[in-house]
Amino acid sequence: MDRKPKKLTRPAGIKEKVINILDIYTLISQNRYPSVKFLAEKCEVSERSIYRYLEIISMIDPVEFDKERHGYKFTHTERIRKLLLSEDELILLFTLGDAAAHLGSGFRNSFQEFIKRLTDIAKNADAKKTMPIIIKIPEAVENEKTQEHLKTISACINEKLSIDMRYHTIHSGEIKQRMVDPYGLVFYEGAWILVGYCHLRNEVLHFAVDRILDMKKTQRYFRLDDSFDMSGHLSHSWGVYDSDDVEVTVRFSSNVAEQITRRNKWHPTEKRRLLPTGEVELTFTVAGTAEIKHWIYSWMPNAEIIKPEWFREQMKKEAEMMLHKLQSA
Repeated sequence: MDRKPKKLTRPAGIKEKVINILDIYTLISQNRYPSVKFLAEKCEVSERSIYRYLEIISMIDPVEFDKERHGYKFTHTERIRKLLLSEDELILLFTLGDAAAHLGSGFRNSFQEFIKRLTDIAKNADAKKTMPIIIKIPEAVENEKTQEHLKTISACINEKLSIDMRYHTIHSGEIKQRMVDPYGLVFYEGAWILVGYCHLRNEVLHFAVDRILDMKKTQRYFRLDDSFDMSGHLSHSWGVYDSDDVEVTVRFSSNVAEQITRRNKWHPTEKRRLLPTGEVELTFTVAGTAEIKHWIYSWMPNAEIIKPEWFREQMKKEAEMMLHKLQSA
């Protein structure tokens, strides 16, 4: 195989000597036990130069010759740890990488920088190319301030500082100044949601980060109620929105029963009943019906609302309106 000229493979502005020392340091840190002869051929310098490079490296971390492996190693091996990942860990790494790519440009760039800092993570240098893993989730909704807001929110969560912000409510269209104690962040259906105590409304509310016009830290510290638990808070929501609890029962036809039952649970409150007809009934206690309604629509015409009656009638009217539009189109 032809070797590329060094001038094409080395970053501009970095002397050849420095590059060689960094290469040698990396090889030793990876427990490759390089010999002087090997290093001289790799760096295309004399063996005498390699000994000088090793002397410089020893000033940073002492090195010694390993007689059994016929190459150099660091004397204090506990200081140099080689990152070795198993196949399962590689799969996890690639999965996280694809998931991070959906969370927004800031997370995608941060993950790429993280990968750059890892060395010798795979036995096969082309492992990523031969292990395609794709997470199909919506891309993050972003604007020019989203990543800046996420950094501010994260800092305020850690420091227990309230946030002063102007928020544009999507339903009413109102823009209001709010002070919020940030409790946590949720990524749901492509949107980052801030969960926090709103001092304007005196209750815990959810705010879409991309709807925040501007925000800043305050010097007001807050104390998170010990009884508040994010997972528990969201357990009744079908997604992230909150409202009064409603018990909803949905019956699915036998055509989709296998698809429904292949998942252990669709919601933490789910109660499941298999009917003699091959149909499946699921009962949920959810915080409002807005979000579960969209999920039920995705299973039409193989889903039927059993209760509550008012919700059944509501969806019946919506279905009739949709049918009317289709017929008149």
